[in-house]
Amino acid sequence: MKTLDIRVAFSAVDRLTRPAENARRLMGQFGDSIQRTQGAIKNLERQARSFERARDAVSKADAGIVKARRQLNALNQLQRTGTVLSEKQQKLMQQLSTRLERLNESRTREIQKMRELGGELKRHGISLTGSDNTIQQAIRRTEQYNNQLERERQALARVTQARERYSRAQETAGKLKTGGALAIGAAAAGGYAAGRFLQPAIGFGKEMSRVQALTRIDKNSPQFKALREQALKLGSETQFTASDAASGQSFLAMAGFTPQAIQAALPGVLNMALAGGVELGETADIGSNILTQFNLTADQMDRVGDTLTAAFTRTNTDLRALGETMKYTGPVAAKLGISLEEAAAMAGMLANNGLRGSDAGTAMRASLSRLASPPKAAADALKELGVSVADARGKMRPMEDVLLDLYKATQKYGQVDQVSFFKDIAGEEAFVGLQTLVAAAGSGELQKL
Repeated sequence: MKTLDIRVAFSAVDRLTRPAENARRLMGQFGDSIQRTQGAIKNLERQARSFERARDAVSKADAGIVKARRQLNALNQLQRTGTVLSEKQQKLMQQLSTRLERLNESRTREIQKMRELGGELKRHGISLTGSDNTIQQAIRRTEQYNNQLERERQALARVTQARERYSRAQETAGKLKTGGALAIGAAAAGGYAAGRFLQPAIGFGKEMSRVQALTRIDKNSPQFKALREQALKLGSETQFTASDAASGQSFLAMAGFTPQAIQAALPGVLNMALAGGVELGETADIGSNILTQFNLTADQMDRVGDTLTAAFTRTNTDLRALGETMKYTGPVAAKLGISLEEAAAMAGMLANNGLRGSDAGTAMRASLSRLASPPKAAADALKELGVSVADARGKMRPMEDVLLDLYKATQKYGQVDQVSFFKDIAGEEAFVGLQTLVAAAGSGELQKL
């Protein structure tokens, strides 16, 4: 029996390293993301200030040009009426002509500078619809970046705290592995058992009964015992309780996961909950829904977690809102061959422009549906623009390519005509979402996510 205790204890000790590895990976991701966001903020602020200076210089040049032309026109009018200009007036005419030339040259330079800066600002999702509006967009985008940075810092803090807990567990594990065999068996088995008995029994027992009922397995079966041990282990090794872990198992069971699939998916759910600051049960619900929507297997929950975490740390959204967006757009996107990563990037880009949750989901669903099977108005608009949605075999082309083609095709039209095209393609309710995604693809922002 002691031999068995030692073996079980060593198995538990070895598994302690897995959450630590996940924590290290998440910390690296958040660290990189924070650096990118900080760089984007500095870059945007610098470009916005330069754009504002150039705009002010153009305004100043315009005012000087108007004043100089008014004076020059007055002198020219005197000449046309036969008045002989004095030497002083003739000298003033020359000065005014020279000043106009310099002002026009200065204005041209500043406008060119604004165009160049405008191209840089577009990479931040800012459109040039008027200099004043551009500055306001830059201010709003900076606020979004700052909010994103705060979310990333909070997520990093949560992961860092969890990592510290994991590190303490690893330190204990190291001590256990370097001691004598009997000491290892007693200490490891005792430590593992202590972690189990410290769990709040009432809530945990209730949650495990729910897991048993949902999975329809016997409480004495190996599958149920494995689920119970997993919940206890996660409760002792992570910031979540065993009841939290059991709640996560329940949500996965409600989604139709087998006991084996629940065990495979739950660690990925834990990482996602840790990054998103959402309860484990709710995170399991979100993750399992997305696995189903995109026809993914349980062992791909880490992929779901990584994708959603990347989206909500880089854009103005969160885990709950992304889950809500995917609820509406996921099934359609998956049927059209759009990957989870592509759908999450589009959802994040819409969130940056004020469309989140179900609003983003319905906009994406309508846009994708009407692109894939266009009604007459949409088909006519696509034909006029010369944009093909399907390839030669009738399969949907990559969505980024379609959006980029729409961007290029609509650039020769004015804003009113562009809106008309997008309304025809996506419909009255969803055209803003499509227009936003097209602009993001054209500026390259969508491809960066």
